[in-house]
Amino acid sequence: MKIGDIIRFIRAVRRIRKVASIFAKHGFYHIITNVGLSKVFIFKKYLKTAYPVDDYQNVPPEIRLRYALEELGPTFIKLGQIFSQEIRTLPLKYIVELRKLQDSARIDFNTIDEIKEIFRTETGQNLEDVFASFDEIPVASASIAQVHKAVLKDGTVVAVKIKKRNVDKIIRNDIDVLYFIVNIVKDAVKELLYIDNAEDLFKEFSRSIISELDFMAEAGYTEKIRRSNLDKNIVEIPKIYWQYSAKGFLVEDFIEGIKVSDLAELSKRGLDNKIILKIFLNHFFKQIFIIGYFNADPHPGNVFVIDQEKIGIIDFGSIGILTKDLRKKILKYFIEFFNANYEEAASLFIEICMGDLTDKEEQFFKFELMEFIESFYNKPFKDIYSTEILLETLKIGQKNKLVIPPELSLLFKALLPIESIAKMLDPEFSFVGSGLAFFDLDALINKKENVKDIKESLMDKLKNYKDLIGGFPKRAEKILKKMSEDNFSIDFIHKGLEGFIEEMERSSKRLTNGLLIASIVVSSGILILIGSEFSHFYILIMGIAGWVLGLVYIFILLFK
Repeated sequence: MKIGDIIRFIRAVRRIRKVASIFAKHGFYHIITNVGLSKVFIFKKYLKTAYPVDDYQNVPPEIRLRYALEELGPTFIKLGQIFSQEIRTLPLKYIVELRKLQDSARIDFNTIDEIKEIFRTETGQNLEDVFASFDEIPVASASIAQVHKAVLKDGTVVAVKIKKRNVDKIIRNDIDVLYFIVNIVKDAVKELLYIDNAEDLFKEFSRSIISELDFMAEAGYTEKIRRSNLDKNIVEIPKIYWQYSAKGFLVEDFIEGIKVSDLAELSKRGLDNKIILKIFLNHFFKQIFIIGYFNADPHPGNVFVIDQEKIGIIDFGSIGILTKDLRKKILKYFIEFFNANYEEAASLFIEICMGDLTDKEEQFFKFELMEFIESFYNKPFKDIYSTEILLETLKIGQKNKLVIPPELSLLFKALLPIESIAKMLDPEFSFVGSGLAFFDLDALINKKENVKDIKESLMDKLKNYKDLIGGFPKRAEKILKKMSEDNFSIDFIHKGLEGFIEEMERSSKRLTNGLLIASIVVSSGILILIGSEFSHFYILIMGIAGWVLGLVYIFILLFK
C-alpha cells in the first residue's frame, strides 16, 4: 500500500467503523463479520455491543436495510437506489423497499433560511425577489438534493432543486471510505455473491455520483434532451430557467402528474397502462436510435403520467451518447436479438465490439452466448428480463476477450429501469416476447432508418459468409485493418540456428563480464594511486580490496 493510501486509510477507519456499527445496530452483525468489515475493530466486542437495537428486532430485514442506508447518509442512499434496480440479484421485497429511497429518503433537508442563503450565495439574488411563493416543505427529498414547488413572479409554476448542505464534502469523504471497504470485502463478495468486479463497480459508482453534484451539467443535459425531443406533444421535458440556476440550485418547469409507479392511482383515474407504455417506449427508443442522446437513468420516480396521451420525464443527471454508426449496429443487433436470431446477434455483437477473434474463439463465444440464452426459455415472459440477458452478454463478451464499448454498457444498463417500468405497466411485457412491437416503425422510416431494409441487408451479408468465398472478405478485412493500424506482423521460425543463437548469447555474457572486471581493476588502481600519493590509508585499503575482488572474480569465471 502506498504512503498516500495509508494516510487515507487512517482517516477513513473511524467512518468505516461507523458504517459497520450502524449495519450491526440494524441487525446485520453476522453479515459484517462474514465479509470481513469487523477487521477494523481491534476488539470485536465494541462492534457486538451495537447489535441489535430492540426497536428493530421485529422489523423485516429489507426495511432495516433501508433504515441503515438512510442513517449512513447521501452516499449510501445513492447505493441503495442503484441496488433497487438490481432485479437480477435481489429478492423482489428488497427492490420494492429500496425504491422508496428514490424520492422519499428519511434524512434531514435544508430549512427555508438555509435555502435563502444558498440561493443568495449561488446566484447573487434574494429568494423573495425571484419567487412569488415558495413551499418550505419539499415535495421530494433524496440522497443529494431536495425539490420544492414554487411560483415565479410571472406566475410560472416551477420545481426548485437544491443541493443538501455539506453534501459535496460528505460524498467525497465517503468515496474514500468505500474504496477501502471494497478492498476489504471484495474477496468475500466474490465468494458469497459471485460478484467478481466489485472494484469496477465502485469506480463506475464514484464517477456517477460525483457528476451528479454539478446541477449545471444536469441543466445542460436536460436542455439538449428537450430540444431534441421528437414527441413534444405527448412527452413533456421541463424547461430550464438559467438565470436562476447554478451549480447547487436548479430551477425548471414543474410537471404535474401521477408517478408511473403509482398503479393504484392510474387505475383510479381509468387510464390505460398499455397506451402509456407505448408512449414511454417509443420516446426512449427514438432518443436512442434516432437522436443518439438518451437518459441513462430513467427510474420510475422520474416518470409522470400527465393524462392518457401525455407523460412527463424529469432528472437528466446521467446521459448516454451514441454515434450514428454505433446506433445502426445496435439497432441491427436488437432486431436479431429480440427476434431470437441469436447466432446472427452474436456476430453483430462481435462487430460492435470490434472484436478480433480467431474462427475458433468466435465459435466458442457464440456457443457460450447461445447456451446461456437457451437457459431462459423455460421461464414465462413475465419472469424474463431481456435486459438481464443483454447485461450478461457483456460479461460473456469480456470473458471472451471482447472490448465492450462504454456506450454499449451504459445503454444496456439504462434499458434495465426502462424494462422495469414496462413490467410495472404490463406484467406480461418482455422485449423478447413483444418482438419489435414497441418500435414506431413509421418514425424510423421517416428518419431513413428503415428496419426492413436493415434486416434484409443483414441477412444478405450473413449469407455471404456461408462458404469459403464469403469468408475471404472477412479475413482480408482483418489483415488490411492490422496493416492500416501498424499492427501487422509476420512471425518467422528459424530451424537449425539454435546453436548459433546460444553462442551469440555466451559471447555477449563474456563481453559484459570482461567490461565489469576491467572497470573494477581500473577504479582500484586509481584508488591505490591516490592513497599512496596522499597518504590516505583507508583509500589505499579500498583500492587493494578492489584488486583482490577483481582477481577472485577472474578465477571464478575461468574455472566456471
